[in-house]
Amino acid sequence: MNGTPKINRARRNALKAAGLILGAVLATGVPHKQASAQSQPVGDSIGGILDLLRDLIRGRRPVRPRPPDRPGNDGNCFAQGTQIRTREGYRPIETLAVGDEVAVRFGGFAPIKAMVGHTLNCVAGKWDRNPGNLPVVIRRGALGENLPTADLCLTALHAVYVDGFLMNAGDLVNGTSIYFKAADCQGSLDFFNIELERNDILDAQGGFCESLYREGTERCAPFLGFDGGRSKLRSRLRSVASLVTDRRQPIDIIRDELEERGLGFARAA
Repeated sequence: MNGTPKINRARRNALKAAGLILGAVLATGVPHKQASAQSQPVGDSIGGILDLLRDLIRGRRPVRPRPPDRPGNDGNCFAQGTQIRTREGYRPIETLAVGDEVAVRFGGFAPIKAMVGHTLNCVAGKWDRNPGNLPVVIRRGALGENLPTADLCLTALHAVYVDGFLMNAGDLVNGTSIYFKAADCQGSLDFFNIELERNDILDAQGGFCESLYREGTERCAPFLGFDGGRSKLRSRLRSVASLVTDRRQPIDIIRDELEERGLGFARAA
């Protein structure tokens, strides 16, 4: 790689890192401000922000109140209409049933063990379910040449298979080729997923996506994921530092490459 792409990558990740830091400062400062009835001296406020930045760099997670549990955390699912490759060819996921055979990456074809699903409703301009598992759109070709072959909508916690690793779709959002689907009050969205006897990779509209994963079971491929804002910040800083010494981890490289690919979508728009 010549110098210009490296510089662009470092600049882009520096801006993303700054956004993460600012978001952490605002998220930590607002509850603290609300909890105090008296204003703080300016020096104390600056000191608190500096402490927060030091904690982020050293890997300490800011203490925040735990959000209340929501009934039904939903699942890792595909939107209705997603075309799944079966022994008979591609079929909409909502037409599949237990016993139907679907194409899998590590076993040829496998019978469906169970079908699961849930519905997202738009209420006052927002999706009404788990805010950490919102719909994500992966545009045609976002994961590689014709991968997928058509725009693919799935939940943020649904893992896709990229370069030999599983990564949640939400961790790959870049705002251009992979983005969160807006709640435009179009009514509701139905989501479905396929459970197999063993975890495997499905062919969903030419894209490779994980079948239903049950907590505590063995995954078919290594899983990469971010553990909150701290790990995202570290990842961004590794990519910034790669301008001098490239010590990026696979999760950083995959994210960077898909973001760079997404820039082509933005230029073509």
